[in-house]
Amino acid sequence: MRKYETFFILDPDLPDEVNTAVDEKLQSVIASNGGTLLNCVPWGKRKLAYPVKKRIRGHYVLMEFAGGPELVSELERNMRLDERVLKFITVKLDDRFDPEKEESLKASAASTSDEAEAVPAAASMADEDWPEEASEGKPEDDASQAEEE
Repeated sequence: MRKYETFFILDPDLPDEVNTAVDEKLQSVIASNGGTLLNCVPWGKRKLAYPVKKRIRGHYVLMEFAGGPELVSELERNMRLDERVLKFITVKLDDRFDPEKEESLKASAASTSDEAEAVPAAASMADEDWPEEASEGKPEDDASQAEEE
């Protein structure tokens, strides 16, 4: 299994119900071809860098999924046939992707970030822990050096 990211732009004049219908259609294409949807994030309506099909704005959507190369070709075929999709691009993120390993990495990263937030780095470092070159720039040292002169 490989991990992919597809970024597509929908027609901005469509109502929200139609946008969600296109998202659900593409998600069902992923599921029906043996893929796993990892993340689907709508970015909302934004200005395009250049006009596409006489549109200057578009509804951006970012979708991450895992599957085989045949899934990508089927997904892109569906997007080419759908007139509501203005543009799309698919990028391979990982050659070998294991969903269970990804979940365990996310869980361990979340637990370590919780521990890091509990003790701020600056508060945990005492004055005696400062390296010699760092202590030269501390304000207390500047005042004591001025007294010595």
